[in-house]
Amino acid sequence: MAKSKRFSTAQDFELQLNLIIEGLIDYHSRLPELEKKDIQVSEIAEKLDVSTNTLRRWCQEFSGVSAREFLAIYRVEKAKLLLKSGFKSSDVAHQLAFTEHKTFSALFKRHAHKTPSNFANSLFSAGLVRPN
Repeated sequence: MAKSKRFSTAQDFELQLNLIIEGLIDYHSRLPELEKKDIQVSEIAEKLDVSTNTLRRWCQEFSGVSAREFLAIYRVEKAKLLLKSGFKSSDVAHQLAFTEHKTFSALFKRHAHKTPSNFANSLFSAGLVRPN
């Protein structure tokens, strides 16, 4: 049986989820290369002390997307900020704890409709960012 709901608003839920995801990104990005693995929804659920099914249900209820999609959206939005700050795509992938650059690039393209490099180049062309 699921634990009682501890979030009164979607904003409370999303804030807590963002903090957990940020902590997991930090943890995963510091792992040695041989130990790296992608962030799993089950890890987020564990940090919330709920089952994976409860997390999935809460994500649908509070944010309207799956837990996996919430994680993807968070990482892509964070990537956009880092790219706007002038970081290289490969550095952004590493900072956001992606195990492979191609996985990061595919996820970014699915959500932003551009590759990370094209996104950064469009910012540079518009004069919104200077390359490092």
